[in-house]
Amino acid sequence: MISWDLIKKHKLGIPLLWDITMVFVVLGNLALIIFDLSYLSLRPFYFHKFPEILKLYDKSILGIETHRTTVAYTDLVDDLKYLTQLRDDGFRENQRKITREEIYKTLTSLKSQVSNEKFDSLYANFESAIQIEDVQVRRKKVEETLVQLNDFFSVLEETDEITTLSELSEKYAFINRLSVEANESKEILSIFQKMDKRMLEIVETNPFAMSGQTHFLSEIQTGIKNEYQTHKTKARDIKLRQELDPVLNRDRIPSTVVAFAWFWRDQNRSLEQKIEFFNANFREYFSLNYYRAIASDGSPVNNYLLLDAPFLFFFLAEFIISWLIAIRNKSYIAWFLYPIYHWYDVLGLIPVATFRFFRLVRVYKIYLMLQTNQFTRILGNDLISKTLRYYSNIIKEEISDIVTIQILTETQNEVKSGNSLDQLVNAIDQNRDELKKVAIKNIAKSAQNPNLQALIQNLVTEVSERVSANMKPISLLPKDMQANLTKQISLTIYSAISQATVAMATDPSGRKSIENLIDYIIDEMIVFAQDPDMVKLNTNITVALIENMKKSIGEKKWLKAEIGNS
Repeated sequence: MISWDLIKKHKLGIPLLWDITMVFVVLGNLALIIFDLSYLSLRPFYFHKFPEILKLYDKSILGIETHRTTVAYTDLVDDLKYLTQLRDDGFRENQRKITREEIYKTLTSLKSQVSNEKFDSLYANFESAIQIEDVQVRRKKVEETLVQLNDFFSVLEETDEITTLSELSEKYAFINRLSVEANESKEILSIFQKMDKRMLEIVETNPFAMSGQTHFLSEIQTGIKNEYQTHKTKARDIKLRQELDPVLNRDRIPSTVVAFAWFWRDQNRSLEQKIEFFNANFREYFSLNYYRAIASDGSPVNNYLLLDAPFLFFFLAEFIISWLIAIRNKSYIAWFLYPIYHWYDVLGLIPVATFRFFRLVRVYKIYLMLQTNQFTRILGNDLISKTLRYYSNIIKEEISDIVTIQILTETQNEVKSGNSLDQLVNAIDQNRDELKKVAIKNIAKSAQNPNLQALIQNLVTEVSERVSANMKPISLLPKDMQANLTKQISLTIYSAISQATVAMATDPSGRKSIENLIDYIIDEMIVFAQDPDMVKLNTNITVALIENMKKSIGEKKWLKAEIGNS
């Protein structure tokens, strides 16, 4: 949280402005990365709520285009809708007029490109035909001229204008055919048969697979089969398959194709009702399917770098400036160490999608920057700060627990192999000389330690008193003198041993004796470590100990914590 009160009291210096800029740039880049990574999964949502995003992002960034196979089917549905609209005389005449104007515009464009007397003549004929007042005569004359024009251009190299002329001519002829009421049923049947072929292609090739949306095809198949099942009879199914057989030329016709064939030919619903039902239940699945262009390396096209380039340049400039500042301030012992210490920034600057993950580290850097900035309250006791710390502690604890448990598991496996005791003994054996030096040094030091001497003397006195009390009395000496004598003898013996120990630790021959003793102990340990029973016992105890440590570490301590106490 930014403390605006503090900002008002201070001038906006360069460090503060830079920190604020970095915060917004990093958050903006992070938002863009998340948007790109989640775009395909959220594309259906954008399709409904924000269709403008698809227009901006689909083709230009991800190379996404509408899939020709599924679009061809919905185009046929649109043809059916257009056919029902042409039943209105006013709409039909208006469409005929619009089509004539588009044809004339296309011919005018072609006239500037093609220099030919025959074309000039046909062009003049078309101009005169559209001026005819009689509707029937004009319609017939225009259609005849269009046939001649298409024949003329069929032998020339195909261009966009020639293709457009052919499509507009077909549309004009289609409108004219539907002017005769008897022709409508023929056109509808022709569209139905084209739809049958397209649906067969969809079922056999599954155009949804490439975009990872096969579940859409499953939804389409399930929906239409359920609809057909409520009206299906054996006789109707056999009749439909017989009608489709000469059209599709297949021995086995998929049930989905049969179900859609029944749906469009169902006499119990009008054509308008069928189109409305299709749009409400199936069109979305067809429209969401897409084809994604493939780059030269075989991977799907992704032009995200076009959007990411400004951020890359900004972060590169920031990295170079920070490097120069580190050199000037001598932050590291060598100038070339900065990129090594900031390796995650270096990887994040690589313009490859795989390395974008390392830019998430910048969020943590921004968090640290806000912690140390005097104009922010990221370390405050407000709810947001506490929440940030709470979840930050959860993440740190979970990660550290996972790593620690993994290390302990590996240690357990090593112990179970039976080599742990050998490794311990070998480590001691490899340090024989050091153990001897430490033992001799500490023996002499301990023997001369006054505190230790006083403690041992007290123990010797207590032991001698207990021994004197339990001894049989000596008739020649009084009891008190006997106890004192026992105490003096014990202390004298301890003093002699202590002096002998110091002398032994300082005398070469004495040191040699101690070294021989240590060698003997280590040799005995090596033999001891090879005992099977001892190895088994050591393994069981060590594994159990490590298992208890794992249970203790695995305890979710953050569950007992509260946000307010973070």
